[in-house]
Amino acid sequence: MVSKPIEGVMMKIYLVRHGQTEWNQTRKFQGWADLELDNIGLIQSKMLTNYFKNVPLDYIYTSDLLRALKTAINIHLTKDCHMKLCHGFRELDVGNWEGKTWEEIEVEYKDDIAEAEEKLIGLIISGGESLVDFQKRVLSTFMPVIEKNHENILIVTHGGVIRVLLCHLLGYNLIERDKIKINNGSITILNVNKHHHIHVVETNITSHLS
Repeated sequence: MVSKPIEGVMMKIYLVRHGQTEWNQTRKFQGWADLELDNIGLIQSKMLTNYFKNVPLDYIYTSDLLRALKTAINIHLTKDCHMKLCHGFRELDVGNWEGKTWEEIEVEYKDDIAEAEEKLIGLIISGGESLVDFQKRVLSTFMPVIEKNHENILIVTHGGVIRVLLCHLLGYNLIERDKIKINNGSITILNVNKHHHIHVVETNITSHLS
């Protein structure tokens, strides 16, 4: 999954999804729940650290939720650069759906999912955040980052964040977000030129996890 190449690349951005948690494994909605990495997630974090060992980084931005923060800290310990915690790079706030599987939600929140996609995009679900507001939050956090004078940036965040960002960059409707596969521990690479035009180089790279 790539976009049209651009000329005069000035900046490279690495988008990393945090390592696996127990709720990833059991397919529960996490939202803003502050979960630790599980054993597999810790291994993925070490493999990511190894990948970035010889990759020059000028700045690391990370979600302030523990699963992303721990992934970022391990990489940061090997780098000589600044790291900033960003609330705006948090996952979608799923409200009362937090900690539940889709099967449980279908039983407990029938009214919420009668027209699920329309409600997810336009309205707040069970005390959470709409996809439209979520994407606005992510973009309002991401766009100032690319205006900084950095050459190589790492952003450690969540699958939902990367998906809605790629929807914007690739011209996808938010309804199509689940077509974009973003695995735990994966890397997505963007190039940015001096005009702040963005080229999606490659998505969901997982070869370092082999």
